[in-house]
Parts: sequence; C-alpha cells; structure tokens
Amino acid sequence: MKTLVVVLAVLAVVGGGTVALVNHFGGWNTLVGKAWAITYEVEAEPAQTLVDLTYAKSPDRNRKETPQTVTAENPLPWTVEVIINAGEKAQVSATPKGDQVLSCRILLDGVKELAAATGGPGQPVNCETVTAS
Repeated sequence: MKTLVVVLAVLAVVGGGTVALVNHFGGWNTLVGKAWAITYEVEAEPAQTLVDLTYAKSPDRNRKETPQTVTAENPLPWTVEVIINAGEKAQVSATPKGDQVLSCRILLDGVKELAAATGGPGQPVNCETVTAS
C-alpha cells in the first residue's frame, strides 16, 4: 500500500511539473508545428540594382506567433527562404532606388508560385498571400 501511495505522489508531482512547464512556455494551444517553407524572390530590370526590401518571417515554426517584419537594403536579384506559420500572411515588398522595374514572387517549397507581381518604372512592388491553415 505504501508503494502505491509513493507511486501516485510521484506521478502527481511529475504531472504537475509538466503542466507548469508547458504553461510557462506559452500553453498547450500555442504549440502548433504546422508551417510553410516560403521562398521570396525579387528581380529588377536592369538586373544589378540596390533596393529596399521588407518581408515577413515567423520567428518559430512551433509557436503560433505573428510573423516578424524584416527590412533590409539588398542588391538584386535577391532570394531568401523563410518559414511562415499556417494561416499567416507571407509578404515581400521592394522599393527601387531609381527607375528600375521590379518584380516579386512568393514560392511554396521553392517551386509552386503562390503570388507574383510586377511594378511600373520606379514604383514599389508587393507580393502577399495567406498560407493555408
């Protein structure tokens, strides 16, 4: 009988500790693990140019968090691979430094085109889509 009481006490402590740890790190509902491998591409005419870029990426594929926005100045052509959690917006935009014509694409797994756009001379370009849940 004492052994049974000790075993139940140990299970209660371990179970309570597990619940406390999960709640400390965001709770049961935030651990999702469903995310999409997204590739952003931006190109220009003429090809070698410097642009201001803004794109979204999820900080953690295992937590349901709003994607972060990253801003950078990069030469073109430009490509980056990011993770976007399911049900969140994938977005890339670019602003030229001159009269370049910019185009952007969002690809799923580097292959399937989810969005594409081409801007006018000297105009910003924006591609966005919401990933499937």
